[in-house]
Amino acid sequence: MSEPQYAPRQQQTYGPLPVPYHQAAGAVQPYQQAPLVAHVAGPPLVSAGGRIGAVLLDVLLATVTLWIGWAIWCLVTWSDGQTPAKKLLGHVVADANTGRPLDWGQMALREFCVKGLLGWLLNVITFSVYFWVDCCTLFGDRQRTLHDRMANSIVRHV
Repeated sequence: MSEPQYAPRQQQTYGPLPVPYHQAAGAVQPYQQAPLVAHVAGPPLVSAGGRIGAVLLDVLLATVTLWIGWAIWCLVTWSDGQTPAKKLLGHVVADANTGRPLDWGQMALREFCVKGLLGWLLNVITFSVYFWVDCCTLFGDRQRTLHDRMANSIVRHV
């Protein structure tokens, strides 16, 4: 008995997409659809575990240096978009749109104003709910915390 012969598969061609029922031809929409923003290609983002490790290392370094050495070290490393722990681990804080490392002013704004002052104020007002939400958002889109979103930053490998 011979095996059945099958016709070779043909490439399916696709035509234009049908107009959705809520968009009749020529209908005017009340707003324009936002363009899709592609993620910046470059070094991979730091994992949630890597970011938690950097925070713990920063706390350890601050404790060992009695906060004074750590604060001075921060003032030096902020110009490269890094904290002391990020410097040791090879992480850099970068702009979410361009992927370039933050400069000293942007890092000071992110670390001192957003994470420090605004974070403290939001923790007081929300009875530390902000802290837990900030921690949980680390496991979301692009491992960005609330303070990353406020500062429009990402944390990536160097």
